[in-house]
Amino acid sequence: MRSRGKLYVVGIGPGDPELLTVRAVNAIRASEYVLGHRSYVERIKGLLDGKKVVTSGMGSEVERVRLAVELASRSTVSLVSGGDPNIYGMAPLVEEYVLRTGARIEYEVVPGVTALSAAAPLLGAPISGDHAAVSLSDLLVPWEKIERRLRNALRGDFVVVIYNPSSRRRKNNLVRAMNIILEERGNVFVGVVRNATRSGEEFWITTPSEIIKNPDRIDMSTILFVSNSESVVGVVAGKKRLLTPRGYRVGDGLDGS
Repeated sequence: MRSRGKLYVVGIGPGDPELLTVRAVNAIRASEYVLGHRSYVERIKGLLDGKKVVTSGMGSEVERVRLAVELASRSTVSLVSGGDPNIYGMAPLVEEYVLRTGARIEYEVVPGVTALSAAAPLLGAPISGDHAAVSLSDLLVPWEKIERRLRNALRGDFVVVIYNPSSRRRKNNLVRAMNIILEERGNVFVGVVRNATRSGEEFWITTPSEIIKNPDRIDMSTILFVSNSESVVGVVAGKKRLLTPRGYRVGDGLDGS
């Protein structure tokens, strides 16, 4: 018999309340319980009046899912996830937990604006088409696999978006990744966005060699965009912009030709 409750796995976007989707707001408002990492719950505190809130820290993801599923057997629950729940988020863990345990609950994944989508426009238009996302966090994935994926993405000439580039305990991964980029693609442009849409937002365009010299500005709140063979840097209104063209012949007819 199915539960009388429901579990929403809610993507709350990159942090700016204006980037919460209407569907996400409605799911949270409909919920009796809201669960999530404490930093994500803090971002939606304006929606939490009258809710029963359960927060936890990094490393408690499985327990968070177990509790959310248990509560959803009788109540409406929102399990919040930063960005989009399917991209380095909670949705795969919920799906796996339900499949493995056979829990008979109703659940729905509510998509969210990704960090990639929020950060890219700050730099210009760095992606435009085919791209690959790679996380440098080796908490769940061994470094050997991360390196293989990164090298293959670079060799495929994808624009490579790097999530979780550095933290206090694994700064070496960032330097290793920059050296791999130098080996596979050279000293190409890299767009950097830190705290996209949140307090302390900053962004700039640099190169792997410059990042190696000064890696300390880059942390877990940073996302990197590694340009491909078609990417260019130009200046708009006095600011550097990173562009990867779509392939249209935009200049045709604009110069009288």
